[in-house]
Amino acid sequence: MKSKVTTLANKLVAQGWSRSMAMIKAWQIVKAGQFESKVSGISLPNRQRATERLARYAPDSIRISLRRDNGNQYDVNAVAVMASVNGSKAYQMGFLPKGLAQYVAPLIDAGKAVTAMFKEIRGKYQAWHNYGLAVSVSI
Repeated sequence: MKSKVTTLANKLVAQGWSRSMAMIKAWQIVKAGQFESKVSGISLPNRQRATERLARYAPDSIRISLRRDNGNQYDVNAVAVMASVNGSKAYQMGFLPKGLAQYVAPLIDAGKAVTAMFKEIRGKYQAWHNYGLAVSVSI
C-alpha cells in the first residue's frame, strides 16, 4: 500500500503538486481502493456495435482489463479499457476518463496491481441513444 502511495505522490509532485498535498491526495486515492467509472470514447460507431454485442452475454463472462496507451497523442496518461468474453481476444472499448487516468497511469507504469471489472452496460433507452459502459477500478 505504501509503495502505491509513494508512486502516486511522486507523479503528482512531478505534475506540480506540493509534496504535502500530493501525499494527502495519494493516501485518499489508495485508501478508497475502488472507483466506479464510465468509459470515455465509447460513442464511436465500432465501439457501439461492440457494446451491443457485449450486452448479449452474462455479466460474469465479460472480462475487463486495463492497458497503458503511452503513444496517445491526446493524453499522456491514457489508459485503454479492453473487454473480452469467455477468454476471447480483447477489444478496446474506450479509455478511462482523464481525471481517473492521471492517478491510475503512474501505478500501471510502476507495475503496481491495478485491476478492473465489468460493472454494467448503460444507455440505449431510445433508438437514438448511445450505449455506455461502466467499470469498477481497484487500486
